[in-house]
Parts: sequence; C-alpha cells; structure tokens
Amino acid sequence: MNDRCNCHAEGLATFVLGALVGVAVGVLLAPAKGETTRRKLKRWAEDAYEDGVEELSDRAREIKERVMDRTEALKGKFSDAKDAMQERAGELKERFSAKAEEYKHRALEKTEDLRGKAADELEKAAKKIR
Repeated sequence: MNDRCNCHAEGLATFVLGALVGVAVGVLLAPAKGETTRRKLKRWAEDAYEDGVEELSDRAREIKERVMDRTEALKGKFSDAKDAMQERAGELKERFSAKAEEYKHRALEKTEDLRGKAADELEKAAKKIR
C-alpha cells in the first residue's frame, strides 16, 4: 500500500512540475508586456498552488479513509479473536474443573478405602492383643 501511495505522489509531482514548466515557457515566449506577463504568472502560480493544495487534500482524505477502513476491519478481527480465546478459556476452565472434581472424588474414595482397611487392621491387632 505504501509503495502505491509513493507512486501516486511521484506521478502527481511530475505532472505538476511538467505543467509548471509548460505554462511558464508558454507565458514567457508569448508577446506581452512584462507587467502583464508577471501578473499572468502570479495568477497562474496561485491557481496552481490552490489546485495542488486541493489535490493533496483529496489524496490525504482518501488515505485517511483507507486507514480508517483498515483499522475498523482489524478491530473486528481482533474482537473476534478475543471472543474465540475467551470461549476457549471458558471451555478449558470447565474441563479443568471437571477433572479436578473427578480427582477429588477418587481421592476421597481411596481415603475411605484406606480408612476402612486401617480400621480392619486395628481391629485384628486389638483381637490379637486381647
């Protein structure tokens, strides 16, 4: 995109320069009084300046619009990516919570099994002691 903008700017500059040279040569070679020629050149320079400012303003507005459009498109993409990541994070949190709950349940079962076995062993030991 940047190369294309530079190309347009260079083309515009070349065109303006060529127009300036052409008009200046035409006015200078035309038979007229010096004062008349200077007035024509001044008027022409003012017109060329105003046209150049207008052209540059139009180009700047076009570039600004393109940048704003691209910015909005990128905002949309980033927003979509953010939403997708948040959704994925929620899914992972749910899976992690489910696994944690499963492991907690297993640990409680093992604890109960061990407690039962320990109680049985203590009872057997107590019977032997009596």
